[in-house]
Amino acid sequence: MRGLFVHVVTYAAVNGFLVAIYLLTGGTAGHVRSPDAHFWPIWVIASWGVALVIHAGVALSRIGRRPRAKVAPVAVVDDRPRRQWVAVVFTDVVGSTPLAHAMGDDAWHRALADHRRLVRTAVGDRRGTEVGTQGDGFLARFDSPSDAVRCAVDIQRLVGEARAAGGAPIAVRIGVHAGEVVDDGTDVVGRVVNLAARVTAEAEAGEILVTEPVADELGDHLIVEDRGLRPLKGIDRPRHLLAVRGEQAAV
Repeated sequence: MRGLFVHVVTYAAVNGFLVAIYLLTGGTAGHVRSPDAHFWPIWVIASWGVALVIHAGVALSRIGRRPRAKVAPVAVVDDRPRRQWVAVVFTDVVGSTPLAHAMGDDAWHRALADHRRLVRTAVGDRRGTEVGTQGDGFLARFDSPSDAVRCAVDIQRLVGEARAAGGAPIAVRIGVHAGEVVDDGTDVVGRVVNLAARVTAEAEAGEILVTEPVADELGDHLIVEDRGLRPLKGIDRPRHLLAVRGEQAAV
């Protein structure tokens, strides 16, 4: 509309100037002489007026029309699953069903919430990532077996401290395995995860069991004890398991 306003003002000013010249050269408001004898501005006024009418029609047709929204380019996201080498930690509360029955629903709910906060703290402190929970169990992933096992040691220590301080009588068993998994950004799947779950089922209350690939990546600061070859449910062959007893005292 601003362009139309400028056009109208210019049109009126120029035409007023042309009419003034016409009158000064002999034209009158009531008498028209031959256009060949005097300056005759009507042709300029008429032709320019047609252009002004067209401009006004276009401008008025645009009133109330919403501007067309710009469509943002669609980002192409590569959501294909990736294969990655990771260490996975499974935790499981031993005897959770009879413990929940003995404590009652409300007390068990509070105890389980406290336990989950404890595990999440340990996972975060060792730069791990929580993959998921199932009942009272946890699945976490780590970039290195050393961080995974140290997290497991931290969890057992924190659980023992909470129990000694008067908390719920919770005992945890933990299994650790390492290998290649399929990672889609939200979950990890593969034989590594299944095997870690089976290793956890072999552990006793308060125990940490690891597979040989994990033990091979640990330094001398962690104390391990050989548990020999163990047949695992659903696994094609026995696996060599070791129990982690904690860390060596600093010299």
